[in-house]
Amino acid sequence: MDSALLASERHDWQTPELVLELVRKLGPILLDPCTTDDNPCGAVARYVTQGLDLGWSCWADTGQSGLVFVNPPYGRQLGAWVEKATSEAVYGVEIVLLTPCRPDTRWYDHARSTCNAYCEIRGRLTFKGAPHPAPFPSALHYWGPKPWLFAHVFSVLGRVGVRS
Repeated sequence: MDSALLASERHDWQTPELVLELVRKLGPILLDPCTTDDNPCGAVARYVTQGLDLGWSCWADTGQSGLVFVNPPYGRQLGAWVEKATSEAVYGVEIVLLTPCRPDTRWYDHARSTCNAYCEIRGRLTFKGAPHPAPFPSALHYWGPKPWLFAHVFSVLGRVGVRS
């Protein structure tokens, strides 16, 4: 197998529009804490790849409604992004986190065991700007008050689960 398919120097692949369309069915995207200037997802507010250091819950206090959509860099800091999502969810922040589907890792187990709902996507996503589908499966994790709506919306992509 081509080694280029197994690794990439990039850790900031842009979210496929299909995923963003489904996220918007849950509500508007208020904050994108992991974006770049050339990767807008339509969020009202955004941090340019600084989102680990800044509070997400303060955006919930602005009077604007919406959720936080997170497509973090897929490097060694994925565990820190999961930890950030779980800690912000405690404050009532509604969050959708896109990650590789890696059930053999601690960070994935932590995400799946703390989120209110998840979707393990069938097949491989093709990220915007990527020449080929990703060499790994993907998953979405949801923290928020609408787990059954999340499960309904994302069931078109793959296997969903809701924590009771």
